Amino acid sequence: MPQHALYTRFLAHPGKGDALIDILVKANKIVSGSKGCRHYIINQYPDNSDLIVVNELWDTAEDHAISLTLDGCKELIAQATPLLAEPPEQIILKAIAGKGTGN
Repeated sequence: MPQHALYTRFLAHPGKGDALIDILVKANKIVSGSKGCRHYIINQYPDNSDLIVVNELWDTAEDHAISLTLDGCKELIAQATPLLAEPPEQIILKAIAGKGTGN
């Protein structure tokens, strides 16, 4: 069965990338242990520390949605929002096969 994959691109205001990463690391600690989370990887562009991409793999879209309601998540989103130079860009895919997918 296909899984729910997300690639979310964040552009922080100049010089705020590391602060955004700190928040995303805290988010990882909350959601990575939640039901259905297969991976949550925070990536930073090597030539632009304010450009960050988070790769997530979930069993279902519902599992991902539930993770956003966990204690602390809404607060972290509120902390991250002022650091962003633009709204996050998200790509949602169906993960079909590969290491980590179980297929």
